[in-house]
Amino acid sequence: MVAGALANTADFVASTYRPVARVAARGGTLKEAWDAVRAECDPKFGDYAIYEHCLPFNVARAWDEARGIDTPRVWTAARDRDMWDALQG
Repeated sequence: MVAGALANTADFVASTYRPVARVAARGGTLKEAWDAVRAECDPKFGDYAIYEHCLPFNVARAWDEARGIDTPRVWTAARDRDMWDALQG
């Protein structure tokens, strides 16, 4: 069971990061990365507890990493609004 849980976690992380990295590499937008992650992750993980709540923050962090931001940025109210504005666009 532990091996299965670790494999599932690795799949979740890779399935989140891979599409974001592809979009970032071609100069796309956060919204495009969001849509790409939804397409890949929703079918596999959409029924997980708090998936919908956490996904925007997971995508935002993957977006930063894919663009070379190594250290997580401080989450502020302004950053939260900017992220939601970008994802709504």
